[in-house]
Parts: sequence; structure tokens; C-alpha cells
Amino acid sequence: MTNARNCMARFILVEEVNEMQLNTKTAFVFEGKLGAPVLVFANSLAATPQMWDAQVKVLSQHYQILRYSYRGHGDTAPQGNEANMEDLQQDLLGLLDYLNIEKFSFIGLSLGAMLGLYLAAKNPNRVTSLIAANFRPFQTDVSREQWNQRIESVGQNGIGAIVDGTADRWLSEDFRKAHPEIDQGIRQMIRGTSSDGFMSCAKAVRDYDARPFLGEIQCPVLLISGSIDIAAPISEFPAVQASIKNCQYLQLDAAHISNVECESEFTGAVVNFLHSV
Repeated sequence: MTNARNCMARFILVEEVNEMQLNTKTAFVFEGKLGAPVLVFANSLAATPQMWDAQVKVLSQHYQILRYSYRGHGDTAPQGNEANMEDLQQDLLGLLDYLNIEKFSFIGLSLGAMLGLYLAAKNPNRVTSLIAANFRPFQTDVSREQWNQRIESVGQNGIGAIVDGTADRWLSEDFRKAHPEIDQGIRQMIRGTSSDGFMSCAKAVRDYDARPFLGEIQCPVLLISGSIDIAAPISEFPAVQASIKNCQYLQLDAAHISNVECESEFTGAVVNFLHSV
């Protein structure tokens, strides 16, 4: 009986959202257990909410799940090719307010993790817990120039110019060879991102520096890194952990998209963390 009731709750929420989407600029899916705490998922740059399918399958039994697409990603229209982290925060806060969501837990990976840290620091009364995976807390001179090159390449040649290079960093070579269908799905997802969407959000990543506000984060935090993640080196995580008052850290044997490459370990860690806070 309980399972049937939960399934009905998911159906009702999805039906309500389908009508509400007509009145918001941000594409989203809101599903899960009716009346349960809200869990917000935020994607990597050039990704869509489908990157979280494995985690949502498990967590939607216990939470209301909000997944959404950044400007110029998925079904959300672009808003030019300039953005910073405050712009992305306001996009999300506008959606949360529209849905009357006051308090929530947050799971983000890469750009999503950067946004989550910023959001938790600036909105301590709203973010109840945070999982931040596979991100850089700031850019070095080298990585900043790499972002400039990617932005310029997409501006001149379109999103196709960076698909293969991005996908090759996202999953380890061994995993890609063992799971070619996942690898191809990742490439298709990246290719579906608008050029303006990529450039605007890439500029937010390029200009990001979490060091000034990490100490302001009050909620419990779980940091997750990938041992072979060249996009978010594990060497940068100890300083982040030391800067946050209530912080745990987990290292997975993965490249950048650790929730896909280490699906069960990632999901299990998230479940255990959320149950403990």
C-alpha cells in the first residue's frame, strides 16, 4: 500500500509540473515522494538532468526531487553568452520561489557543485545539507586560459568543437571502453547544449573563486572527488575540507562524472550522508 501511495504522489507532482512549466523560463522536473523533504540536483556544465537518473531512481522513494537545466542547456532557452555565478544562483532561486520551496538539500557536480557551495554560503537559512562533487574551488592561470580557449572555440565553431575533448575528460578510458553506450550518450548530451548556453556557463566557471566564502557555509557538507579526475584535481580538496566547519570527504576511483562512473558507491554515499544529517 505504501509503495502504491508513493507512486501516485510522483505521478501527481509530474502532472502539476507539466502545467507549471508554461510559466517559468527554466525547464525542470519535480518528482518523488509527496510531502517529503526536497532534494535539488544541479548538473555539470553541458549536461542535462538525465545525468542523475541512477541517483533519482533511489532517492525519489524518500525525497521530492527537483532537477532543472541551466540557461541554454536542455529545454531552457539561452540568455545571451554572458553569465556569472550570481546569475545562475538567481535563476535557481527564482525557480525555487516559484515552486514555493523554502528549504532543501542540494546535490551538485562540477558546475553544480560550485553553484551549491555559493548557494549554501549566501543562503544559510535555506540550504539544509550539501553534496558537492568533482569541482575546482578556483581556477589557476593555466585552467583559466583553458576555459578561454574552449569559450573561443565554441564561439567560432559551435558546440561540436569541444564535444570529444570534454567527453574524454568526463569518464576514464577504461570505463568508456567497457560502456560504449554510456560514452555515446554523454557525447550526445554535450552536443545538445546550445553554444550560448555553454559559453555563458563556462564564463561562470572560469571566473569562480570559492575561497572568500567557504567559511560562511553552515550546513553539513559532503565533498566527493575522483582519483583520476584531471578536471578537478584531488590535491585541491583538503583545503576546501579544512575551510568548511561541518565537512566530510570521499574519494572515488573515477574521472570527472563520478556519479556515473561509480554509480553505486556515489549513490550509497549520498544516501548515508543524507540519513545522517
